[in-house]
Amino acid sequence: MPSSQTQPPPALANVPRAIIRAVDLTMLLMNTVPLLNPPTDIGPVIALGSVETYLDAARRQQQRIKRARTAFLKRLRSGRHQHDNLFNEVHFYLICWARIAKLGWFIRDKTRFKHVGLVLRRYHSELQKRIDCRDHLEHFEERLPGGGKQSKLLVPNDLLNMMNEHVTYGGRKVDVGPASMNLLQTIVAELRAATLFDAAEALASADVDRLVDLIRQAASKIQIARIIKATRDGRVYQDLQKGG
Repeated sequence: MPSSQTQPPPALANVPRAIIRAVDLTMLLMNTVPLLNPPTDIGPVIALGSVETYLDAARRQQQRIKRARTAFLKRLRSGRHQHDNLFNEVHFYLICWARIAKLGWFIRDKTRFKHVGLVLRRYHSELQKRIDCRDHLEHFEERLPGGGKQSKLLVPNDLLNMMNEHVTYGGRKVDVGPASMNLLQTIVAELRAATLFDAAEALASADVDRLVDLIRQAASKIQIARIIKATRDGRVYQDLQKGG
C-alpha cells in the first residue's frame, strides 16, 4: 500500500495505516470525482479497475513467458532456434504494461491529481521503454529490410532477440523477466496509494463528512475482521482442547 515515496495527506495524517489500507478506494474515488473542479464522470473509477485487471493479466503472462522460454531453450539445445511462442507471450505482457501506463495517464489527466502525476513521472522512462517495445512488435513489418521505419533502428540487424530476461531490438534492451513484474507491481501499488491520498484530500475539501463516513466504514471493517479472527482462533483452541 502506501510507499515511502507517497505520504498521507493532512486529511489522513492521524488515521492509522491499517484503516487507510482498508478504505474502499473505488467508493472513495466514486464519491470524489463529481466534486472535482471541474467535475468529471466515473471514467477514472473504471480506469482504476482496469489497471488491476491488466496487472493480473501481466502476472499470468510472466508464468507463460517462463514456460515459453523453457520450451525455447529445449529447442535451442536440439538445434532449433525458433522463438515463436516466446515472443507472442512477451508481446501481450508488454501490452499489459502499455495499458496500465495509459490508464494511469487517463486518471491523471481527468482528475489532475498531483501525487498520481508524481508517481507516473517517477516511472515514466520504465513505462515508455516498454510502450516503445510493444510498438516495435506491433509494427514489426515496418522494421524489416525495406520497411519504412528500418532506418530508425540504431542496430538495423537486431530486429528481435532474447537475451536472458531481456528483449533486444535495434540496439535497445528491455527487461521482461520477474524483476520487471516486481517493478510493475510497485508502480501499481504506488499509483493506488497516490490515487487514494489525492482523492481523500479532494473529498476532505469538498465534503469532509463523507470522507469521515468512508473512514468509519473502513475502521468498522477492520474491527469486524478482528472479531471474526478472534472467534475463529478461540474455536480452534477449544477444538484442540477437546481433542487433547
